[in-house]
Amino acid sequence: MRVCVCVCTRGHKRLTICFTDAVIDLTMISTAEVNGVNHFTISCINGERSPTQFELDIKRDNKILIFPKKPNFKLTKPRNNEVKVKEFRDLDNIGIFYCECIQEAAPLETVTMINNFPGGVFSRNYYYMTHWNDMNNRTAVLTVENAAFANQGIYSASYVGDSPLQGAWMRLIVRDCPSKKWGPNCEDCPDCLNGGVCHDLDGDCVCPPGFMGTRCETACREGMFGRNCQESCGSELNCKGLRFCLPDPYGCSCASGWFGSRCEKACDNDMYGPDCKLRCKCQNGGACNRFSGCQCPMGWRGQNCEKSDRAPQILDLDSNLEWNLNSNPKILCSATGNPLPSHNSIELRKLDSTVLKASRTVIESNKSTALFEISRLSAQQSGLWECRVFTNGGQDSRKFNLTIKEPPVPTTAPKLLERRSKQLLVMPVDSHRGDGPIVSTRLLYKPVENGDSWSSIIVYSDKEPITLMNLEPSTRYRVRVQLSRPGEGGEGDPGPEAIMETDCPEPTVQPEIDSSSVEARNSTVRWRLPANSGINAGTASGFLVQLFGPPPYNEKLLEETTLLNVLSTKFHNLEYQQDYTVVVRLINCGSQGPPSRPFLFRINSQGPSSPRNVEAWPLSMSAIQVRWQPPRDPNGGIIKYIIEYQPVGQGSPLPWVDTDDGNKTTKDVTALNGSTVYQFRVRAFSKVPGEWSKFVQAATKGDGLQNLTPTTSGVAGSPPGDSYQLLVAVVGSVTVTCVTILLALLALFFIRKTLLNRRRTFTYQSGSGEETILQFNSGTLTLTRRPKPTPEPLTYPILEWQDIKFEDVIGEGNFGQVIKAMIKKDGNKMSAAIKMLKEFASENDHRDFAGELEVLCKLGQHPNIINLIGACENRGYLYIAIEYAPYGNLLDFLRKSRVLETDPAFAKEHGTASTLTSQQLLQFAVDVATGMHYLSDKQFIHRDLAARNVLVGDNLVAKIADFGLSRGEEVYVKKTMGRLPVRWMAIESLNYSVYTTKKNTLTLFHFCLYEKLPQGYRMEKPKNCDDEVYELMKQCWRDRPYERPPFSQISVQLNRMQEARKAYVNMALFENFTYAGIDATAEEA
Repeated sequence: MRVCVCVCTRGHKRLTICFTDAVIDLTMISTAEVNGVNHFTISCINGERSPTQFELDIKRDNKILIFPKKPNFKLTKPRNNEVKVKEFRDLDNIGIFYCECIQEAAPLETVTMINNFPGGVFSRNYYYMTHWNDMNNRTAVLTVENAAFANQGIYSASYVGDSPLQGAWMRLIVRDCPSKKWGPNCEDCPDCLNGGVCHDLDGDCVCPPGFMGTRCETACREGMFGRNCQESCGSELNCKGLRFCLPDPYGCSCASGWFGSRCEKACDNDMYGPDCKLRCKCQNGGACNRFSGCQCPMGWRGQNCEKSDRAPQILDLDSNLEWNLNSNPKILCSATGNPLPSHNSIELRKLDSTVLKASRTVIESNKSTALFEISRLSAQQSGLWECRVFTNGGQDSRKFNLTIKEPPVPTTAPKLLERRSKQLLVMPVDSHRGDGPIVSTRLLYKPVENGDSWSSIIVYSDKEPITLMNLEPSTRYRVRVQLSRPGEGGEGDPGPEAIMETDCPEPTVQPEIDSSSVEARNSTVRWRLPANSGINAGTASGFLVQLFGPPPYNEKLLEETTLLNVLSTKFHNLEYQQDYTVVVRLINCGSQGPPSRPFLFRINSQGPSSPRNVEAWPLSMSAIQVRWQPPRDPNGGIIKYIIEYQPVGQGSPLPWVDTDDGNKTTKDVTALNGSTVYQFRVRAFSKVPGEWSKFVQAATKGDGLQNLTPTTSGVAGSPPGDSYQLLVAVVGSVTVTCVTILLALLALFFIRKTLLNRRRTFTYQSGSGEETILQFNSGTLTLTRRPKPTPEPLTYPILEWQDIKFEDVIGEGNFGQVIKAMIKKDGNKMSAAIKMLKEFASENDHRDFAGELEVLCKLGQHPNIINLIGACENRGYLYIAIEYAPYGNLLDFLRKSRVLETDPAFAKEHGTASTLTSQQLLQFAVDVATGMHYLSDKQFIHRDLAARNVLVGDNLVAKIADFGLSRGEEVYVKKTMGRLPVRWMAIESLNYSVYTTKKNTLTLFHFCLYEKLPQGYRMEKPKNCDDEVYELMKQCWRDRPYERPPFSQISVQLNRMQEARKAYVNMALFENFTYAGIDATAEEA
């Protein structure tokens, strides 16, 4: 603590002050010359630039001398930086006074004086000593040997027997270092001029009142004081009669030019300074001034006018300076001259009269360099500035232009170009505001969850993409960009934030392609995974199959993905005589694993060679068995064999039969005539017909006839004799006659059947109770209501029979089936699902089937329903082509996602019950609600909305299907008006046969609840279901239809949930977690 003290007695007033850390410009002033207690005042002035940061207070100490009552004086605050005490009474001006300066709740104290009065009591912790030596010239001297901090304090001198309070009081200040030394190591202080005192802790010169400067080298004008000579004594006659106290170790003194106990006496000749203790030694015609010292004539300077002058000259200042907005620039202005410019003689000025003082000046042997600091540069500070230097030798100035640039700030969020499991490829910025050029780009990123601090990567370009490395898979990151321009403070604020998510972990297992089969212009490629590869739904989501064209270009022709349990794919309509390459790799979300070894195959144009060793063996009077061996060159996969046959010697067309598949090498040909010789030939078929074998002959058995020896590969047995030839002729003529009659009857039958099928009529019950007549013929569906004679044609898109290539059966019910097919429509090839009826379908089934076509035509196109592609009529049967959904129905799809059943180890390791996320499940509900909203707008009531009737298409888009084709019998009850799905029907539909969109509303969340969450009735909220979803479910289950929300409202609520990106369904495993025990047989019926 540093203390400045003024001690007051009845005739002599003294003040002291105390402050910590750096020397503060704090001055305490008392009116020493006045007579009478009423005119005595004490002031405390803070000369810092920001005095409002400090609080000032003047108090009298009551620790040493205890008075019977508190002092009675008035404390005022004339200015923000000054407090004053006045209106003293009685002995209130006697004692120890201090000025307390408070900054940030830290008080600073000042000891002043001690004075007694009648009734005063001393504290017990004081001590005194007696001077026993003789007095010299009425002066007693007390010597303190080896002075220490314990010796500092207040001292009193009085005659023995008198009260100490009647004597003289003084204050002893003990420094850390000797005079002109400072710091922990007691280094040399600068030479403090004009009575200045070096501060023993900071090394700064504490200048006496009336001088300023780093070395107290500059005198203030008469009547001025303070660190920068900024304070005035006002009307106090050039500070006469005032006593000044400054921070330790200076103490107290009169102002410059005055001395005496009351500071009322002017200095004698050749004396100047505080208390007139300094002597002038002027040279070269200089004159002594009692306030400032030597006043030198023109051309001379120095404390004693011993140095000659030379005009200052500014050195090395650029004419244009550029700084960034909100930076803290440091501007240097150097000048030479004789004398060298001092700290306060160099300044910056703006044309609007703004003056900036130097924060520090370095004075070297040949120049002075001033440092100017501007805190948080603003746009208003730009413009023309001037560095001005003035000394006793003259002055100089130099102008410069200060340009302020705005740091660049991105206006758009960074864009994700590509993502991998541990990397994100980011385009940092499209546009920015502020000034360029851009010298560096900093990409800031941190995880959305548990991301406390930002990580960053810096590149020195803003046009190239940046790759973020070593990230965590399946993690969402906050990403933002910060741009920089040249110079200090050139880094702008970060721009808008983007959320980016890394991909799933990359698979590491390499698939192996093991075989392929070629069927005409189609090829099926099969692959497998290595044994014990550990691949499951958590480590991979499917396969990526890529087909490349022939070398040297190896152009990528096709790329498709399959589910993880699908280990083959089929390429259609390839070119003959071309080499193709297939590569298969595992994928996990968007992350790709290592590719398989390339697999090469070629499409040949010819079909299989002829079957070998064809034989024909009689079985009965009407059946012959044909046997053969497969062709030597199958030229692709054989899908079936065709057997043609006819009686020997007849020129009638060859009837034919075929095998069920390409693996059978025998066929029983039935419905033959007895005792007849037939010839047979066989060829293999792989979409492209193969070569025929040679004819072989065999005769059916008959009464009394000798059996022919079976022939092999076209070599027939030799006849035994003439009797045999006669028998053959008789039997042949009878057979020809019978066959002719039979063929005529068959022709009449087929002609009649064709005519009937061309005008086949079905009826179904309309919603109004009228029975509707529905006819179809070559692309036009005609509806006729019996009370109305005029038909209403309904046109549907026509598909040509030859443009449909059937593939595999993908679904089957009691009276209908669905077959995957490749169709050609408008010149484009596409996959489709073909719905058709079985041969034994009833008239009611035909009615429902035709009604479904009518519904599909009326509904039109929508992304969340299965849309109609077209229809075809062939041989009296109707075929409906609809969109193909590669992932099947939603019920099976959800069951396959149950990772706790399919891969329990993965489920427990990752703490999840499903391969699907909460957002994906919610998206299914959004898709279904959107589709049902569309259906309700079309005034259509589905009547059978359930997860088994919702299909999952490309990109996992849910589509509503089955607009009339019923499945099994188990989930329906027979009514007079048709079949009803009692599992999913609303209460009013069961009780009153009332069907509305409100019934579909109830059904929507029945299947959402029963088939996405545990099974049951209107059950309590499951543990993994959010309250908001459950509340929406309960609204849809209300008994009264008018209380249920419409699909438009449901769609809006679900979309809002989806946009909120909240986990409405918790997929995490919890204690006693179980899946819904749904009866798969009943649900799929």
